[in-house]
Amino acid sequence: MNAKLPQAVLALSDIAEIVSLEKGAIIKKQFERVTHFYVLLEGTVHFHQLLSTDGEEILAGKSHSAYAPIGMDAFISPYRNETTAVVDSSFAKLIKWNTDTLVQRLEQHSITAINFFKFINHHSNRFIGDTSGLFSSGSNVAVSVINEQETTADFVELESEATPDLILFLLQSPFFEIFEEQDLKLLTANMQRRHYQKGDLIIDQGEVKKGVFILESGVVQYARQIFDIESGKKFNVPFRSISTPGYLVSSSTLLGVVSAMNAFATEDSIIRYIPSDTLSKTFEDHIEFELQFQKRILWLINNQLRAVRTRLITSQFNDEEIVANTLITGNNTKISVRSDLHKVPALLTNKNTIPIALDILHEVEIKGQPAEKNLASLCLDNLLKTQKESEFYQALLGVYSTTVESDNTSNKALLHECMQACKKAFTIPSIYVKGLENIPAKPGAIFIYNHLSNDEYYTLPNQFQITLDSHYLSYLLYEIYGQLAQRVVRLGKREEFGHEDYYNKFNFINVITRDSDHSDQSNQSKKEALKNFNAAIKYTLVQGKNIIISPEGVSHSTEMSPTQFKAGIFKLIQALDFEPLIVPVVMANFDKRISDKKFACEIKKPFKLSAKLRQYKTKDLSVFLKAYQAEYREYVEQLVSTIETENSAQFEFDQEVKALRRRMLSKRNEEGLMAFYGSSTLRLWENMPSDLGYDKAINFGFGGSTYEWCLHYFRQLFKGIYPSVFVLYGGDNDLANGRTPEDVLRTVKLLIERIKQHVPQSPIAIISVKPSPSRTHLQPSIITLNEQLKSLTHTDTQLHWIDTYTDMRDKNGKVRTELFVEDMLHLNESGYECWSEAVRTQLLAAHLLKKQNP
Repeated sequence: MNAKLPQAVLALSDIAEIVSLEKGAIIKKQFERVTHFYVLLEGTVHFHQLLSTDGEEILAGKSHSAYAPIGMDAFISPYRNETTAVVDSSFAKLIKWNTDTLVQRLEQHSITAINFFKFINHHSNRFIGDTSGLFSSGSNVAVSVINEQETTADFVELESEATPDLILFLLQSPFFEIFEEQDLKLLTANMQRRHYQKGDLIIDQGEVKKGVFILESGVVQYARQIFDIESGKKFNVPFRSISTPGYLVSSSTLLGVVSAMNAFATEDSIIRYIPSDTLSKTFEDHIEFELQFQKRILWLINNQLRAVRTRLITSQFNDEEIVANTLITGNNTKISVRSDLHKVPALLTNKNTIPIALDILHEVEIKGQPAEKNLASLCLDNLLKTQKESEFYQALLGVYSTTVESDNTSNKALLHECMQACKKAFTIPSIYVKGLENIPAKPGAIFIYNHLSNDEYYTLPNQFQITLDSHYLSYLLYEIYGQLAQRVVRLGKREEFGHEDYYNKFNFINVITRDSDHSDQSNQSKKEALKNFNAAIKYTLVQGKNIIISPEGVSHSTEMSPTQFKAGIFKLIQALDFEPLIVPVVMANFDKRISDKKFACEIKKPFKLSAKLRQYKTKDLSVFLKAYQAEYREYVEQLVSTIETENSAQFEFDQEVKALRRRMLSKRNEEGLMAFYGSSTLRLWENMPSDLGYDKAINFGFGGSTYEWCLHYFRQLFKGIYPSVFVLYGGDNDLANGRTPEDVLRTVKLLIERIKQHVPQSPIAIISVKPSPSRTHLQPSIITLNEQLKSLTHTDTQLHWIDTYTDMRDKNGKVRTELFVEDMLHLNESGYECWSEAVRTQLLAAHLLKKQNP
């Protein structure tokens, strides 16, 4: 065997062999007992993990580092492979040991074993960097542009009391719990106590620190700095955070090697630090302790690598349930068949049982066996959205039960209880509020708002929905005025017992809408109902109370809001012998999930109806309402734009869009342009004009955008630019971000409407969503969305369909993976050749592309 190999390997070379494997060869398979241990000499190896949902495997890591160990589970109970390892290069050269023979030799020679474990620990630690390097700014995890001044590398050393409690502290640490007290006593002799303030760097990515860093209190967050080639920027990809006392902060410091990521305090934190020379001295005098310590480092690296792989799965699936399920199923060989963790995947599938699942995870994290503790902690780290959603849903249940099940007979006391429950609920989501200074000093105004529908997730078990926008406005005004505003509420249907039980508790003003069972009333009954309605409104205003009412009478999504304003409340105002103030309240995103969007509420300046009619230069109420509805829609769009600026994790598109706009300024007022508008699949199509044989084909693709972002940036990008043809591509990022095909279709319709407003006669072509292998789990949604988009183009002669999906699959219907680059998401040269042919042919057939340049 080659004498240039590291000494730790040469010492065991007599029981090893060198093997060469071809591309696609399986080195080890997930769940199987480890029979061989390998060290990589040449080539690239990919690590795949089985998805619990459908039996498919996803890329969960890779390595091309020399001496990368493969089969570390040979030394970690229960000695079964956690991933499948496959040769990805044309060939791979490896050193191979039989694990039984290797373990037997290591047990016989402690010094050889120590050197061997030092060697594989050093090279195993590189896996953390290699795997975390697979992340990009387009991941589903929340990335952020790095602010170089975000953190400081500093701490304050505290006085460290030498007490027996330090040994107890170490024994409670998952890392040290296997050691004997007499060994740990040696480590406490020079233990330091450090205070890190919020924002302080504990470990800096790329630096070498030595010693043992153990969390005593506080919270430590891990993040990997990634340089994104496409945007030319650095991003922070957040990983897990730890808050459990006794957890070690980093494995790199134990090895004295370069750290793969940053570790910084997100709260004021206390770290216990054991200097490296204390470790070295202990090792010199206690060889068996050093061997046990090196084995424990391998255990720690394996846990940290599992955490990174789990985060990588999270980045590919916008579904925390899948991640938790995969994590537990993928590690079920490490936990007892009686473990409560096995219950968690099933409990996570129903929002009413999610709290039970979370309770199990929290309890196991504290009281479980070591392997269970680690899995529970990882699950909780990757269920942050689920936890927040569950907390909010439970709070909405609290609003309902507080009201319906209350024994209070006093309406005032009941309202107070309800508002306190609302207060608890609305402290959970992130809510942007603007214009509080516009709220009148005294009550007695009419607050109008655009009514948004609820996301179905927040429907209670009795099918009742706590309308989020109106309840939030009620709570907000209650906080300001100390009294509940009088709401106008529709009469429910007979089967809506939850609606009736809830609203009957309040003396709200009822109104009949198309969603009421009373729409078949006689004309006389309707007149009587209208008379009572008007009297109730007038009485409330005379009493100096606020009124909350939606002029639409129905609810819609933010994108479609508001729809037609009904004249009823405005006619009533005109009929009054006094004129109340009208306060417009603009709502956005209350129809979304709180984990997807920030809710937004903006109070505009109050006005009197008579003054507003004069402003619009009309006395005709219908003319005014049509114009005011259009104005209100602009309010909603502006608020959506503002809130995206405030809250979007992907708003790094701003700089890219501005740069794209600068490049396109020369196209202002140019005729014959064909604009390709959409995501990075378009942006990376470098030879678009030559591929299409049309030099006026211009590329407006940007980043990992979605159709929502295309809608958002349209006016900014196309101001003064009027293409003759638009070609749109998007949808796959939308679906990956958790949007449904119906959501995407609605956004596409709005984008088409905006294009028509900008260039009324321009034909619009829509390219089918491509079947990326990395998004196999989205294929049913991709197929549905393509069918819906295709149907849309058949309903409007201005729209045209371009099918690339068919050509990207072989005759057996399988995706042609040879068309994609390594990430199995973006197209390679062959992929763009396939696209070019399909797009050019279909544009020519639709008479949208000239055969020769003009």
